[in-house]
Amino acid sequence: MTDISRIKELTKLLNHYRNEYYNKNNSEVSDQEYDLLFDELKEKEDKTGFCLANSPTQSVGYLVQSKLQKSVHEYLMLSLDKTKSPDELLKFAGGRKSILMLKLDGLTVCITYENGELVKGETRGDGSIGEDITENVKTFCNVPLTIPYKKKLVVFGEAIIDYNTFYKINSELSDDKKYKNPRNLCSGTVRQLDSKICADRNVKFVAWRLVDGSQSNYFSERLCELESYGFEVVSWSLLAGNIEEQLMSMKKEADEIGLPIDGCVVSYADISYIESLGATSHHLRGQLAFKYAEDQESTILREIEWSMGKTGNLTPVAIFDPVELAGTTVSRASLHNISIMKDLDIKVGANVTVVKKNEIIPQIIECDADVAEFEVPDICPICGGKTAIVKVNDTEVLTCTNADCKGKLLGRLTHYSSKNALNIDGLSEATLEKFMELGWLNQLSDIYTLDSHKEKMVKLDGFGKKSAEKLLAAIEKSKNTTLERYLYGLSIALIGKTASKTISKQFNGDYSKFIEALEDGFDFTQLNDFGATMNSSIYAWCKKYSDSEDAYIPTLLDFEKPKAVIVADNNKDLSGMVFVITGNLTHYSNRNEVVEEIERLGGKVSGSVSTKTSFLINNNIESGTGKNKKAKELGVPIITEVQFNDMIK
Repeated sequence: MTDISRIKELTKLLNHYRNEYYNKNNSEVSDQEYDLLFDELKEKEDKTGFCLANSPTQSVGYLVQSKLQKSVHEYLMLSLDKTKSPDELLKFAGGRKSILMLKLDGLTVCITYENGELVKGETRGDGSIGEDITENVKTFCNVPLTIPYKKKLVVFGEAIIDYNTFYKINSELSDDKKYKNPRNLCSGTVRQLDSKICADRNVKFVAWRLVDGSQSNYFSERLCELESYGFEVVSWSLLAGNIEEQLMSMKKEADEIGLPIDGCVVSYADISYIESLGATSHHLRGQLAFKYAEDQESTILREIEWSMGKTGNLTPVAIFDPVELAGTTVSRASLHNISIMKDLDIKVGANVTVVKKNEIIPQIIECDADVAEFEVPDICPICGGKTAIVKVNDTEVLTCTNADCKGKLLGRLTHYSSKNALNIDGLSEATLEKFMELGWLNQLSDIYTLDSHKEKMVKLDGFGKKSAEKLLAAIEKSKNTTLERYLYGLSIALIGKTASKTISKQFNGDYSKFIEALEDGFDFTQLNDFGATMNSSIYAWCKKYSDSEDAYIPTLLDFEKPKAVIVADNNKDLSGMVFVITGNLTHYSNRNEVVEEIERLGGKVSGSVSTKTSFLINNNIESGTGKNKKAKELGVPIITEVQFNDMIK
């Protein structure tokens, strides 16, 4: 065993003893044995000039900073061009000697050493300017504070938090505070102003490129040099012809040791050749990344628009340079609310990674740059009224404080007319907005007086006699509906499609019985998945609704009674069973199809796992999600889509 290997072993062992002694009141070794090991560690550190940041011999204090300072990179830290085709990697190599490395999913960091001592740590930022994180880097659990090499050395690598640490940290947090993935946790940790927080989270540094401080012209030899200095180096191998087998083997290796990755990188072995190819403004030409993950692309976030939703909350929408995803071009994606923007550390001008969830909905999953923070508008872009940040179920959202905001009305009208509500074909958002400008729509009930504007309607651009008649016929048709659709269409806070269905079933689709129950003070918390907040929301809506002209709408409607559950002879009756659905689907095209199937067979669907849950449907039974963990804690069976289909047939 080399001296450096022994230093790593002693550091890990002594830290274990210290943790047992100070945190668990358990002394596994005598003081004399501990002191002997400590002295051996100190002697070898002095002899080799190598010392880990978390060595017991170091009594480095933790620094609390007011803010992270900007840092201009001496060497550009560019991104990589990407492919999802293994054959493209071979084509890229073109027969040249190349190596294949894991592409770690963390935060790219540059560390500089002078005279054998760590002097600087920086985030990648926008590639030219990052943040100075020197004090936090000094707390990484495996980064050397000192190294045997005494000249200047610059190394690029990835700061990561492995899955074991990620799951442990998340297990100690409430569901609403859990981190979505190790990458987000690591990014937030490395940028902490209090370096003690970083020290407590077991951040690792994995080196993947020696930039300055070597005479070797070969990429792999430089990695070996870094390893000899005591760095943990990325897993790599020479690129071979059986590329698919290599890619799967490396992924398996990463999965087994809990490394967060999102692909592999092929790099030419010859450093001079890499440098001769240069780079674009975005990526190096001497390396190419292969992505294992779902269809995703990197682009630049240009601006944030704010649109009004049906509840009156302002929804942030990211506008970015167009990218191709799943065969379509996308340039915008909802950011949902302020809490999600903060979690992603959204910044205008940043590099963002965009995916198409289930190949349908564009979504930003990460943001990586040190540029201007996003600004929350204090004026509503719809009406010019004041905005305010409010908390809804521990989620920060932006809302307009003007009760008469036209944006709120447009959102309510659009939702009321939507497919899952009253399903009024022809009342698009653009049409509704046009009718509002003409003064024809000032509340929901005005939808049912649009026939009085027929003569003017047929003369509008984009309209004619047929279009007007078709729209008015759709409005008339919408009067034959269900209590479930009507309640859902009213945009009652916290009362979505599932809750509306539950209420409708409780009162057998009878609107009069629903109103009578409200007048008698019915407690909705006795219904499945109804809490006190939802109960209060219904009564707050009722108070406001009963004084408005919209209250006359039900007199125009013909409410259908819920259809009886019909179970085919070869299908199982799910009556009395409660299901929760999570994760990606493969057999059903969307979650609504599963919900409809369960309800068709008499079962119920809930949004959260509880003691009432019969089954959790999740194709990834071993995932570390909150719902999976809760199901295991409560002994709720977790089944896949295939098992669910076997159950009902």
